[in-house]
Amino acid sequence: MSNRVARGLAVAAAGLFAGHIVVYRIVAPDASQPASLGVSHAYLPLAFAVGLLAAVAAGAGAFLLGYRRGTAPGHRRPGLIGTLVLPAVAQAAAFVALEVLERALAGVPIGSLVGPLLSVGVALQLVVGAAGGLLLAGLDRAGELSGRAVAARRRPLGRNTEAHPWPPATPGPISSPRRSLAIRGPPVLAYISH
Repeated sequence: MSNRVARGLAVAAAGLFAGHIVVYRIVAPDASQPASLGVSHAYLPLAFAVGLLAAVAAGAGAFLLGYRRGTAPGHRRPGLIGTLVLPAVAQAAAFVALEVLERALAGVPIGSLVGPLLSVGVALQLVVGAAGGLLLAGLDRAGELSGRAVAARRRPLGRNTEAHPWPPATPGPISSPRRSLAIRGPPVLAYISH
C-alpha cells in the first residue's frame, strides 16, 4: 500500500465516522431512535477520535510529501479522479458496509437499512469523502509550494550570474554631471552654469 493510499484511508476513516454521526443526527435526531433501530453506536466516539488522529497524521504526511516534491521536482501530483472521486466512492461504500455490519451484529434485518438512512448517508459520505480528498490535495499543494520556496533560496547562483552588491554601485550626480540631467527633480544651480 502506497503512502498516498494510506493517507487517503486515514482521512476516509475520520470522515466515515464523522459522517456517520451527522447522518444519524439528520435522520434520527432523537437520541433514542438509533437504539430503536436496533443498532448501537457506543463505539463511535472512540472510533471518531482514533480516525481524527489518523487524519491529522495523514494531513501532515500529505504536506511533507508535497514539500519533498517541491524541493526535488520530478514527481507528479494525482489527478482529479485520485483526489476527489476515489475517496468519495470508497467512503460511501464503507458507510454501506458499516451499516450492514452493525445490523448483522445486532441481529436486525438488513431491510431496515433501506429508506432515508441509506440515501442521506451515501450522499453525505460522498460529499465528506470528496472534501477529505480535497483537503489532502490542498495540504499536498501547500507543502509543494513551501518546498519550492525553500529550494529556490538554497539554489546556488549560476556561473554567469553575479550577486548584486548592496548598495548598488551607481555613480552619484556629482561624479557625472551629464547623467544628473536625466534625474527627475528640481534643477541644481551648480550644473546649469556648465
